[in-house]
Amino acid sequence: MELKCIAEFDLGITLGQVRSVPVSLGDKGEAVLFCYSSHPGIDPWEEAFNFPTDTLKFALFTRGGERLWTRDLGGSVIPGIWFTPFLSFDLDGDNVDEIWFVNNLNNEAPFSLNGRVLERIDPLTGETTGRRPWPKGTAHESMSHVYRFFIAGGYVHGQPVLLTCQGTYGDMFLQCYNPGMEQRWSIKIAAGDPGARSSHVCPVIDFNDDGIDEIFWGERLISLDDGHEVFCCDREKFRGHSDIIIPFRNAADGRMYIYSCREGHDVPGEDRVWLYDDKGEPVWHAVDKGHMHFGWIANSGENYRKIAMAMRLNRVVVENGLMREAEPDVFLFDAMTGEPAELPFCGEGDLASDLIPLDFDGDGYHEFFVKNDERSTNPITENSKRGRVIDRFGNDCGYIGGKQVRSGKIFQDIPGDQIMQFYPKERVVRVWGCPDAVESDVYKARHASPFHERNQHMMGTGYNHINGVISCAM
Repeated sequence: MELKCIAEFDLGITLGQVRSVPVSLGDKGEAVLFCYSSHPGIDPWEEAFNFPTDTLKFALFTRGGERLWTRDLGGSVIPGIWFTPFLSFDLDGDNVDEIWFVNNLNNEAPFSLNGRVLERIDPLTGETTGRRPWPKGTAHESMSHVYRFFIAGGYVHGQPVLLTCQGTYGDMFLQCYNPGMEQRWSIKIAAGDPGARSSHVCPVIDFNDDGIDEIFWGERLISLDDGHEVFCCDREKFRGHSDIIIPFRNAADGRMYIYSCREGHDVPGEDRVWLYDDKGEPVWHAVDKGHMHFGWIANSGENYRKIAMAMRLNRVVVENGLMREAEPDVFLFDAMTGEPAELPFCGEGDLASDLIPLDFDGDGYHEFFVKNDERSTNPITENSKRGRVIDRFGNDCGYIGGKQVRSGKIFQDIPGDQIMQFYPKERVVRVWGCPDAVESDVYKARHASPFHERNQHMMGTGYNHINGVISCAM
């Protein structure tokens, strides 16, 4: 397997954060949208928020790296995932993906809710073509709870619908719109209502194969047709928030399953890592306590055995109230049975939570990129694997470096998975892949559903874009 840089984009500034989605320009071809700033991403949590030193920008590029337009969103837009989600989605059916994002028109008040709007951009010109007020249902909550915004898109019997959402930990609000932006439905899930809160990821999928997409709002599966709850895993027991929700199909029985790693509502007697079946019923559970922060599913065992990873975050408070992350606890399971599992190349000091699973060569087994950024927990040593790609046996496949933007099948016409990385000081973004990959039947089966292609358009919302959480699904 030979990894190659298959695309490069010059963003022109030192980079602190980058997000990206694909954009279809209709008969003008395919483009790539970047949302970026020299300031790292800002979180609304009071213990993590800091004041930006740079603004957030949009830039649209051709696949060949030509910049088509740039928009600086200005000082009223806080450069953070939860403040400014975005989506590329063809709602009006003209084969051109509109760009949707949360803007703030109040230049004097970055936290203004009155000034916040859902804005639509024409990707052909970069100009605004529509705005509507952003719902303010979370206004009464704490800062960390108020500014948790999502935008998603899906299909109801082939008709596109747009979804806007607010809230994660307390009251939660979801609104759905038809192609003409008429509201199709709106729901509120109150803080005291039974069932899970939302997750940091929001996969959209036709989970039950009825021709209607659903959104995983945490462990709650919500129909995009009318907003009804299809089911909610552990509805009467679990009222917390899970960091990770991963839907996937088990090839052995053909059924769908849901892998969940819980952050909140840590109570005695309730485990933190769960697998549910296609009816939302528990299959297995493990780990008795803690904030489960990362997770993934990978085909890395013999005969495409699925391995599940869960990482428990260990935070400590140091001098002056600063939060720091101590070495985490990492758990590996057989994804279908919950029995403990191992990765043969993970020795002492190697943490599976530093791995991002991708199938670069298309053989149906995942390789792993070893994370190379400040979230990595392994120290940089002379023999460090950080920034490298390794196969499921631990063999070195080459150095990539950089910090993650998104992963999965980024370019649909190139075989195998790819990974998009940004290089802060070089001011560029590169996409790496294996152009000579040969896609196996197992790989093709994972991509038979439109899930992967469609969810690439939602990599500007929540944590859909990092750690392979969405791209390892199915």
